[in-house]
Amino acid sequence: MAVNSAVGIVEQVQIMERNKATRGSFGKAMPLPASRARLPFQRAFSQAEYDQIAWGLIPLQMEDKWFIFLEADCLYFHRSWTGICVYQVAFATRDGAAVVTEALVNRDRSQYRGADDAYEAALLAFLIDNFLLGRRTPFPKPKHLPATAPAGLYQHHISGSGYPETEFRDSENERN
Repeated sequence: MAVNSAVGIVEQVQIMERNKATRGSFGKAMPLPASRARLPFQRAFSQAEYDQIAWGLIPLQMEDKWFIFLEADCLYFHRSWTGICVYQVAFATRDGAAVVTEALVNRDRSQYRGADDAYEAALLAFLIDNFLLGRRTPFPKPKHLPATAPAGLYQHHISGSGYPETEFRDSENERN
């Protein structure tokens, strides 16, 4: 495995030593419900990045909020405590790259309360970049949080990770 300049050597060794996530690696993994929305999420990954994404993420402790695995070129994101599927991302190979062909988000209000598709796409990018690719990108803090909310609290609640965070700005809504 080539060392990714965005990921330190220690993280690379940890990635190489962990088990590859599968549907049966952790608790129950509920299917994405029929109530879902398509996200405005377009990304392409090199073969090396896709190989790293394919390892997924198996929660190791209570603070780990996500269980992520790749199955048949589809990446599934489940909340670790409940097994609820929040995101489903389909890939296809084009010109040697793994291209996202479809990204879906759970819209069953009894399972998941997210409703802003642009924000969900930003959060999905954060999860892939930070948890699967080992990058250090800021967490997209949603606009609806009160200014008095303790810094990092929402981020830890959603991702189980700490700083940094950045105010999410939907470029389309910012113009209006």
